[in-house]
Amino acid sequence: MKAIILSGFLFDLSDNINPFLDKDTDLYIHTWNSSENLRWINKARRLKKYVNNFEIHIEDKKFDNKLFSYIYSTYKVVNNIKDIDQYEYIIKFKPNLDAIRIKYRLCLQESFNKAKVQTRPLLSDKNIDDCFFGSIYYKTLDERLFTGFPKSFRKVFIMPENEFINKSIKLNNKLLEKYKDYEGSIFWTELIESSGVEIIQDLNLKIPNNKNFNNKVGY
Repeated sequence: MKAIILSGFLFDLSDNINPFLDKDTDLYIHTWNSSENLRWINKARRLKKYVNNFEIHIEDKKFDNKLFSYIYSTYKVVNNIKDIDQYEYIIKFKPNLDAIRIKYRLCLQESFNKAKVQTRPLLSDKNIDDCFFGSIYYKTLDERLFTGFPKSFRKVFIMPENEFINKSIKLNNKLLEKYKDYEGSIFWTELIESSGVEIIQDLNLKIPNNKNFNNKVGY
């Protein structure tokens, strides 16, 4: 069994998620209650027929800050999984990826083995479930689509809500002091690595651009 998680606004959710779905998949969604998001929520509900279990949680947006809104929604969807350890792996998927079909052959062991050989001895004390696997641009993870194991998701996201929010605020303040302005991928990367999770290049993943619903960027 695997789990797929969607978070934030569901703008431009398309059929490109369908190849990831089957009866060995549970789909979890956390999203925001807004009139613009309603049509996409209704579309998401139709995915229920493709999966083993479907859960969606909708609430009023908690943060005006785009980054905090998105990261908090991801925190919520992970914490809404009642038994995260039942899954072999978990895929985080961004709804508005612009592709009819995302070509992806999941083989995390291949990516881990390659990284371990090429960086020896940097990963000598790490196991595959201590890692997230995704696309890396320079030094940062493309957070729109990545895969991990229950252990790695627990290390980053499973904690009391106030603790996670305070951790996020402190990290944001640190990055603003350092860069003044920065891309969200830097925040995601620092959050993940500070939680003791390694980021590995997924050799079989190519992520397309985003769609842009009514010139809005989903979060």
